Amino acid sequence: MTFTGLAAACLTLAACQSDAYKIKGECDGLGNGDTIFVTNDFATGKPFAHGIVNEGKFTVEGNIDTPTLCIAYSKTGNVNTTFFVEPGTVKITLGDMPSKNRVGGTPMNEKWQTIMDSTLVIGLEMNRIGEQLYQSPQDLSPEEKSATIARLEILQAKFASFIKRYTEKNISNHFGMFMILYYQDVMQPEEILALVSRMPSELKKNADIQKLTAELKRKTALGTGDTLPEFSMNDINGRKVNLREEIAKSKLTLIDFWASWCGPCRAEMPNVVALYDKHKAKGFNVIGISLDENKEKWEAAVKSLGMKWTQLSDLRGWHNSIAVAMGVNSIPHTVVVDNQGKILAVGLRGEKLEEFIGNSLNK
Repeated sequence: MTFTGLAAACLTLAACQSDAYKIKGECDGLGNGDTIFVTNDFATGKPFAHGIVNEGKFTVEGNIDTPTLCIAYSKTGNVNTTFFVEPGTVKITLGDMPSKNRVGGTPMNEKWQTIMDSTLVIGLEMNRIGEQLYQSPQDLSPEEKSATIARLEILQAKFASFIKRYTEKNISNHFGMFMILYYQDVMQPEEILALVSRMPSELKKNADIQKLTAELKRKTALGTGDTLPEFSMNDINGRKVNLREEIAKSKLTLIDFWASWCGPCRAEMPNVVALYDKHKAKGFNVIGISLDENKEKWEAAVKSLGMKWTQLSDLRGWHNSIAVAMGVNSIPHTVVVDNQGKILAVGLRGEKLEEFIGNSLNK
């Protein structure tokens, strides 16, 4: 059994109070007197508790301050599973293969089992393809290798999509926080930052979340000379738009962060409309990203202000995923990019924006 590959999963989650836990377990393939160890040290496997097997069952009891991801394992390591030690009665079944393992009995473990059930088939298929691809590549033709890689990428995308959806479903509770920390390598940095922005304030104070957020913000901080990452969002008609693909259609694009409820945004909009009308024939475009939450008010503002360009929003207000990922904390806010997504200017408005656009288009 290897613990080092799971070191990043050694996470503890904030709870309201200390309380007693009881682990009631069943196991296959072990005899009377065998020991089941419980560890939260994923680097060394050093146990903090254990139970003795008697007629295929074992019990472990103790107290825990915070719900903690752990491993229950036998001495040989052939029988093991991950689960949460948390207040209450935890139920686990240790099978002779991963597909037979079950956890439950407490809130975190019930949700963890849902993850295991939903991803098991995908994970097994990814492992099978990976072995085929990397252990016997000489047996594959170039065409077969290309098809195998494509299949693996589809499965990885399917897995990532499920993880993100389940994290969103639990974003207001401790399990959602755990999902972000445990599966941070599965999601894109901008996706993680957007999810964290929607967490309750008490969860945002978690030390691991704060550390992760600070690290991602350092990595994703965008300024002049940087290139926009890939973003997709629905337009005002519900059509999914890839931001980089939309930008590639024009020589120069103004990304305008605004909202129908923002007075300064509405006051600035006639200038943006005039700028668009003046330069659109020269390859200039505008993409509006609204920080609205009400679709009807968003649509009404677009119509009344005469905004003829593409409008995007996920209707999450200040939690708009693109705005969060780009560090937008006030509006109106503008970003000018070329057709490759390279950022040319940030925060320009009024005459300075007009001058910059005019000079850039005339080069």
